[in-house]
Amino acid sequence: MAHLPLYTALTAAIIMMFQMGLMMTVGLRRGKYEQSLGDGGHDDLLMLIRRHGNLTENAPIFITVLALLEMMSGGSMLILSLGLGFVGVRIAHAVGLTLGGPNPFRIVGAFGTLLLGFGSAVYLLYNVTQAL
Repeated sequence: MAHLPLYTALTAAIIMMFQMGLMMTVGLRRGKYEQSLGDGGHDDLLMLIRRHGNLTENAPIFITVLALLEMMSGGSMLILSLGLGFVGVRIAHAVGLTLGGPNPFRIVGAFGTLLLGFGSAVYLLYNVTQAL
C-alpha cells in the first residue's frame, strides 16, 4: 500500500486555513472601500492583496513538491519539519508585509521560503535520481 502523505496533508490544511484568513481580510477591506477589482489607490488594500497573493504564488508548488517527497521517501521528521517550517516562514512573511518596509519578519519569510523551496527541490531531485 502506498504511503499516504499525512504530513503534507497537515501542512496543506494549515496553509489553506491561513490562506482563507488572508482572503477574508482582502474581502472585508474591499467592502469598506467598495472596491471590487484592484486596489483603488489604497495602500492598505494593496498590502492585503499582496499578502494573499504572495502566499498563493508560493504555496501550491511547495505543497506539490512536499507531497512528492513524502510519497517517495515516506513520512519522516524531515518532511514534517519542511512543512511546518514553510508554514512558519509564510506567516512571518505575511507579518512582515503588514509591518511594511524591510523588517526581520519579511526577510525571514522571503529567505526562509527560498531556502526551504530550493532545499526541497534538491532533495526531490536526489530522490528521483535514486529511483531511476
